[in-house]
Formats: sequence, C-alpha cells, structure tokens
Amino acid sequence: MAEKMKSEASPQACCAGGKNDEEQSDGEKKTLVLLSSDHVGKGDDALGRGIAIGFVKTFKEMGDELWRLVLLNGAVKLAVEGSEALPYLQEVNREGIGILVCGRCLETFNLADKKRVGDNANMVDIMTSMQLADKVISLA
Repeated sequence: MAEKMKSEASPQACCAGGKNDEEQSDGEKKTLVLLSSDHVGKGDDALGRGIAIGFVKTFKEMGDELWRLVLLNGAVKLAVEGSEALPYLQEVNREGIGILVCGRCLETFNLADKKRVGDNANMVDIMTSMQLADKVISLA
C-alpha cells in the first residue's frame, strides 16, 4: 500500500517549483514551514488572522534557510485570490521558495479554481517534503 501511495506522488508537487535539493546541498539548512490555518492561536480570530498575515509577510526574512511552505486545512485560504497574504506568498514563490497547497483542502473549501500560488499537493507530497527538511516549523 505504501508503495502504491509513493508512486502516486507528483514529482512536480514534491519539488514545489522552488529550490531543489541540489540547490540546498551546499550546507544550507532546509526549513519547511507548515501552516494549518488562516489564523494563528485561539481567542480572537481577527487578531489570529493578523498574526498569520504578519508571519507570511516576514517569511522572506528567513533568508536562504526557508525552503518550502506547506498550506493545509484553512491555511489554503491564504493562497487564493483576494487573500491579503497572496502578494507575499507570490513574492517568496518567485524568489524560489516552494509552496505546497493541500489539494483536498482546496476542494473541501471550494477554492480549487481560486488558488493563485503554489502547487497542489497530496499527503504523500507533504510527508516527503517534511522528511527531506532539516527543520519543520508548524504554526497552528
């Protein structure tokens, strides 16, 4: 079963259109940031959305260490048209940071046709990226 799932992983999504493994092999750490919501923390959702946008705006400050972003569950809303985070995600993507966006999550929220940045990914793609990363930072 695992072999079947492995064969279904998309090579393009796994590499997320960003820096490939060879580009990171010169000793630089590969950091993956996983966002699972369009807001951070519990309590005031508007404040949490502002915090999430603030994180997205400062991703470029991570420099060469930032390798890949993964957007799961409600975080896929950050990658769609009209999102305040979209221009910042597009900027880091243009600079070579791969962005994986959960395809099933997009479908669940009926946002598949509104995604404007990143590559659709399945759980095998996401897990493979997490295994390849030197460090995973998860924001919830």
